[in-house]
Amino acid sequence: MDYDSEKLDRVFEIILSMRSLINEPKIIVLETGHLKLPICKENFQWAKENIEFCEKLCKKLVKEDKKKIKIMPTLLLNNLECDKQMKNVDKILHTLLKNNKFITTSSIKLFRENNLKNGAYNALKKNPKLIDCFIKTDNKVYLKDEEYEHDLAAGFVNEQGEIVPRCGLILTSFLDKVTNLCIQRLHQSGDIHMIFVSFNQEYFEYERVKLGVDIYSSTHDKIKITPIIIYSGYKQKRCLVSLKKEGTKKWQNTEFYYAGK
Repeated sequence: MDYDSEKLDRVFEIILSMRSLINEPKIIVLETGHLKLPICKENFQWAKENIEFCEKLCKKLVKEDKKKIKIMPTLLLNNLECDKQMKNVDKILHTLLKNNKFITTSSIKLFRENNLKNGAYNALKKNPKLIDCFIKTDNKVYLKDEEYEHDLAAGFVNEQGEIVPRCGLILTSFLDKVTNLCIQRLHQSGDIHMIFVSFNQEYFEYERVKLGVDIYSSTHDKIKITPIIIYSGYKQKRCLVSLKKEGTKKWQNTEFYYAGK
């Protein structure tokens, strides 16, 4: 068995094991990757290969659950430094999603980081619970949680004392928008359970997505979330997975390497 097949089987088994712990109704949200603009060759190739991986994963999941399973693929566009290539998104998507059956231009949901950052600003203004979950240290804000290691800032504090969102809060904004889409998709709220599977090319992205999940879980209760956060770099036969059961705060980590020749 090659690395891609081994990785596919392992990720599939992890999703099934976590799915078995939760009740209906549920939906699987796949964050297929973070695509940087302007296009970087290595990142684009990683995104293309990872979407191909997610397409195979969707096929296995649908085969397992027939028509009962609901899957929502998403793609995060990092356009904070350059928004000019957004006009070419249709062409970019055609290249990424060509010949797919499950992850298509009509099924995938796109999110721009600049919009999410604006959403995070608005959330900080409207949600006192969100501000109260942070502690301020050296002009940075960290998640206020005795069980969480405070080594990654969720934002900065400007001269006016306001919080300037960074990746952790941007991912919190992303989860809030995805949650609303899940509620619309299932036509109900309250008891929905989302299995959130995030794929990351960079280790720092993987850590920031975990922080976003922790912030969102601490400050929102629209939906129950079971996160499965995956780091698997480009041309790297190593996969690091962090997950936690809904209602718990401790992340469980597992790591596997390709054992073949």
